[in-house]
Amino acid sequence: MLTDEEISMVLNTYMYMDYKEAADGMTVNEIVKDLSDSNDCQEGGIHYGEYTVLAQAAENPEIGELIIGNQSHLLSFDSGTNACTFETGDGSSIYVVYRGTADGEWPDNGLGMTEVSTLQQERALTYFETVVEKEHFSQEQKLIITGHSKGGNKAQYVTMATKYNNLLDACYNIDGQGFSEAAIQNWKNTYGEKGYLDRTSRITGIYGENDYVNVLGCSIVPKDQVHYVKTPVKVENFAGYHDIKYMFASLETDPKTGKEVSVFHGRKNSYVQEQGKLGSYASSLSAAVMNLPPDKRDGCAAALMQLMELSGDKKTGINGEKLTLSDLADFFGTGIPLIAESMLFTQNGKDMLESALFRKSFSQDMNGKITAMVDYTTLLRQVQMLMKMEEELENACSRIEDISKKLSVYMKNSWMINMKLKTEGGKIEKDIMEMNKLSSMLEKIVKIYMETDVTAADEILMI
Repeated sequence: MLTDEEISMVLNTYMYMDYKEAADGMTVNEIVKDLSDSNDCQEGGIHYGEYTVLAQAAENPEIGELIIGNQSHLLSFDSGTNACTFETGDGSSIYVVYRGTADGEWPDNGLGMTEVSTLQQERALTYFETVVEKEHFSQEQKLIITGHSKGGNKAQYVTMATKYNNLLDACYNIDGQGFSEAAIQNWKNTYGEKGYLDRTSRITGIYGENDYVNVLGCSIVPKDQVHYVKTPVKVENFAGYHDIKYMFASLETDPKTGKEVSVFHGRKNSYVQEQGKLGSYASSLSAAVMNLPPDKRDGCAAALMQLMELSGDKKTGINGEKLTLSDLADFFGTGIPLIAESMLFTQNGKDMLESALFRKSFSQDMNGKITAMVDYTTLLRQVQMLMKMEEELENACSRIEDISKKLSVYMKNSWMINMKLKTEGGKIEKDIMEMNKLSSMLEKIVKIYMETDVTAADEILMI
């Protein structure tokens, strides 16, 4: 018999297939059959791993006979609110599942580090309460909410914020990040300590051993309800440490090639006792970031998340969020030094660097080397973005100089005005120098990467 958490993990894996052709009322088995002819689900296809997990898991009737419903795109919700329900045939159990970060949602992730709530969290709540009222869920039914990555954050948020908390039995947060101190304090003020603990007691955290997302923000998951799952990935696949399908994977030797390959299964991997080295380092770095003043933390998070957004089709947030010069200044002035210090002067950072530089695994019992793959076309876009911002700063510097020249004689003699203009001009010139250094460094990395055949020279480590 499968546990609710394992069923939740399988359903979360399905969400990344983004299968919009499924009709409400179809069973998981019917979806699997429809997908079986898709090229994306064949070996080598982009969803082969997720499909294999789902297809094998669906052989168990507890998953195969679940019925999909309330798909958010059919209920006119935005593309970021990617959610649906899965229900047993008799309606006794319902799973509400949220997908991870959608294109355009990265800036919203950053806002969650400082704000009481974000628009995407609030929309996830609206979706849940709309479905509860539409379907007339009752306390006689078992109602479970779950999500992976940003979906896990949304599931937690809904658990804490919904007016229908009396209907919720459990929340399974898979690799989802935490919240700001402001959000946590708001819930404590709203519900009191006892009410706050009652809601958090329903949340279970299930994290990959080296996942680097669940550690972001302040966790609200009770420590005795946190579990780490073995997540073996091929050493060159850094992103795999946060990819849910690798919680269902094993590394095996291909008899034809002699190389290690990932093999996916319909049952989740076993739990391990503690985080791996990468997970531990990410945890300590996140703690350091959360100790920054909220305004500095907000700027650092905004800059990082906007860079992540460049990999998608949208270049701004789904709700129009844009990066500011102040955000960049916080990132260059505070974020980069903090990351460097945590890598070089903390034990977790030293352990992580040793594992990377000497081709050791981040996991406790995996051996091998790691190659962090770089998409140089993305780096080029980042260089162009920095050069454009550098140009805007130079224009701002020129405007300040023009203003200074146009001041009347008595204003030029004002010590306060002259000092203010010089100070602001100096700050901008400093930012220009920092951007110039960063763009030059990125250009050098791009040149090295383009001249290097990383796929053939698998001993090379790109950091």
